[in-house]
Amino acid sequence: MDQGRGKTPRKRAATQQQDPVEVYCRVRPLENPGSEMCVKVLHEKCIRLIPPENSVVRNGQVKEMQYSFEHVFDEYTSQKAVFDYIALPLVEDLLHGKNGLLFTYGITSSGKTYTMTGHPQDQGIMPRCLDVLFNSIKSMQAKKYVFKPDRMNGFEVQTEADAMLERQQREILPSLTPKTPGTPRNKDRGEVVGETSRIPDMSTVGDVEEDNCYAVFVSYIEIYNNVVYDLLEELPFDTITGYKPPQSKILRKDGTDNMYVHNCVEVEVKCPDDAFEVFYKGQKRRKVAHTTLNAESSRSHSVFTIRVAQAPLDPRGEEALQDSNKIVVSQLSLVDLAGSERTKRTQNQGDRLKEAGNINQTLMVLRSCIEMLRDNQKNNTNKMVPYRDSKVTHLFKNFFDGEGKVRMILCINPKAEEFDETFHVMKFGKLTQEVLVARQQQIEFDTGFTPGRRKLNQKFKEVMDYNAKMESEMEPPPPTIEYSLGPAFPPLELLSSADDVTLHTLELYLEDRERRRQMLLIDQNRREDEFRADLVEFEKQYMEMKVRLEELEPAVDKREKDLQRLEARNRSLEKKNEELSRAMRDMDRAQQTLGLKLQDKNWKIDTERREKERMKADFRTRLDMNNQQWERNLEKEKRKLAVQAGAEIKERDLKLKMLGNIANDTKTPRRPAPKPRTYTAPGVITPARSDTDVSSVGYNPRTTRAMAGKIASARSMQGLNNIASSSVSSYSARTVTPRVPVVNPRYHRRSKSSSNAEWLDHRPTGNVELGTVLQPKMTKKRSVSKLEVKDTKNVSKYCLTHQEADTDGEIETKLIKGDVVKTSAGGRSIIFNDVETLKQTSPGTRKRRSSCPQPQDFDGEWTDTESRCSIAIEGHFKKTKSSMV
Repeated sequence: MDQGRGKTPRKRAATQQQDPVEVYCRVRPLENPGSEMCVKVLHEKCIRLIPPENSVVRNGQVKEMQYSFEHVFDEYTSQKAVFDYIALPLVEDLLHGKNGLLFTYGITSSGKTYTMTGHPQDQGIMPRCLDVLFNSIKSMQAKKYVFKPDRMNGFEVQTEADAMLERQQREILPSLTPKTPGTPRNKDRGEVVGETSRIPDMSTVGDVEEDNCYAVFVSYIEIYNNVVYDLLEELPFDTITGYKPPQSKILRKDGTDNMYVHNCVEVEVKCPDDAFEVFYKGQKRRKVAHTTLNAESSRSHSVFTIRVAQAPLDPRGEEALQDSNKIVVSQLSLVDLAGSERTKRTQNQGDRLKEAGNINQTLMVLRSCIEMLRDNQKNNTNKMVPYRDSKVTHLFKNFFDGEGKVRMILCINPKAEEFDETFHVMKFGKLTQEVLVARQQQIEFDTGFTPGRRKLNQKFKEVMDYNAKMESEMEPPPPTIEYSLGPAFPPLELLSSADDVTLHTLELYLEDRERRRQMLLIDQNRREDEFRADLVEFEKQYMEMKVRLEELEPAVDKREKDLQRLEARNRSLEKKNEELSRAMRDMDRAQQTLGLKLQDKNWKIDTERREKERMKADFRTRLDMNNQQWERNLEKEKRKLAVQAGAEIKERDLKLKMLGNIANDTKTPRRPAPKPRTYTAPGVITPARSDTDVSSVGYNPRTTRAMAGKIASARSMQGLNNIASSSVSSYSARTVTPRVPVVNPRYHRRSKSSSNAEWLDHRPTGNVELGTVLQPKMTKKRSVSKLEVKDTKNVSKYCLTHQEADTDGEIETKLIKGDVVKTSAGGRSIIFNDVETLKQTSPGTRKRRSSCPQPQDFDGEWTDTESRCSIAIEGHFKKTKSSMV
């Protein structure tokens, strides 16, 4: 047996048996019995998880999930039943020298703290463990301070005399020493909780080693934001700043490689009430806060550790054996893990959000360690388990390495809206119970001494007490001493010299007087000694009181000075408070003044805003009226241009008819000329066609200048037609005149659409594609079939494809183009500035005629040169006129 100093002896065998981590499940009762549940207990070892419809982890193929655990407690299970099934075996192991770890795991508001502590009328696991522990070792506890911690996770054994001396130094003398003024006495929470109403657990553990003496030590720590704090540490107090913040603790290894919290306060307790007093003292310092899901949510992981030190009695069965190697120390750690939280549900912010992040990080590390242990055992690997990533896993590393029994309670909230979190808790529990932990060996307390030493010593003391009592009853009471020298002197007359009787009587009387005198002297000396001792004791007490008075006088003086200083500070604060009150009143008056000014300015601003809105409405009304006027004027101008164009067309047709009549007057009938193919050059507007539907493009008041340009182009076309008429007259008289050059006002080019601007190509549905040679080229374009307002954004050019039938029944395509500009109101308007006409005719069955005139087309006696020249000029004129049309 490998026995470490002050620690539980550990056995390590090559073929050590292993046990799985025991996982239990407890279902919390519903607050509202009518709520929907996602959990159903099938039997004592199986539970069903039913996902609701709105669950994010629900799978369409999986309707329900079943999990098996060591035992499942439904919502009707009592605290006593949970303790007897889970924690009572751990208390038995604790008294038999074995270690144990029990921790509760679950989401927030699932009943973990209630399962661990409960309330006075229905206690949880921790109070019942203390009750059963002290019920089992009540008469076998060692006197206080016999077991002394060595501050290295071990214990030493002292004699009872040394223990009594240390008790006087720690408890009696500090009670006589005056406290520093201003230092408040700590009142433990147990004084106000009402311990009288607590219902203790009367269970006991059998088979306890009676020849050992026991001592119980408790400690209470918390792990907050992955930092270890001691909840039982006495915090220094400052009269100005109050209590100083607690110092963080570090984790260390002892001589047997077991982890412990360095410099952690361990308090020796002799009854459950002392332990509860220590527990409530630490409970006051534990980090608890209000969240959306829980009114008193634990913000840290708490660890309440119960350590039992036991040592065998000496051969006489009176005191503990003075051998530190014979001490056996076992511990039971009760861990209340904080609940996992999701930020989207709790809506935590600030410190609460940071705390929730650290809590979730710790639980995630715990899951990672469990998964790594399971993988190592399953695949027979030796990967490093990340115990050091969290203080919780680092502290309890030895338990997972085989230093004790590990049990876990899964606390479940059965509400349907908690299904997603409950699903992950179930998965972790299922994973945990697959981990195997080495079984701890049985501790043997064989010291070679005679068993039953304690009972034998108790019987011997009982006999000695009985004999002493009987002897005290048989002894006579001590005689009472009379403070006198005896009766009066007898008669001293001597009647004769031979009177021997009188002399003998006087001699006896004097001897009696001397004997009495000696007895009185002895009693006097005894009383003097007692008085002297009382006087010395009084003097000692007097000197002690004098010293205490001398010690208290500076404290009283200091207190007086502190009171004076506080009074002066109070007066200065009152004065400052009055000044602040006056300043606050002045600020209130200034605030009222500024408020009135602000109201005045707001009224002015509202007035100006209403005036602006009125002016804006007036302006819009006038603008609408102006737009309507402009539209009417434009309609009049369009009708005027249409009438004028119709007249010009009639005049042109009349001239052409006259020209045809002149040509038909010849003797030789001429072959009818083919219909010319016409193409209007880009930028040339044909105002003579009355069927041009300009209104289909739309109208914008800002296109007035563009329309004016179109009117000027129409008038220039009228001039060209006049020139053409004069040319026809000259040709009819067979007079060759030079041709008038045609000038394109938009410059001669192939297409204006060949720029890099972005075009909006508007092609209505139903258009027929023409295979003409000249086609518009638009490098960047966006084609639409129906024009909307949003389509005019991010474009600078617009092109509308319009098809119609000409007078000969042929399809004519017009490309109406314009620029897209922004308006002052934030919209878009189109300014039309170009129209391109694409036309394609079919020659039919006729043969294509040459552009040169043929001899059979003429009649008369002209020379061949004159005839060819005249016909060439006439044909050229017809081609030019057709292109202008």
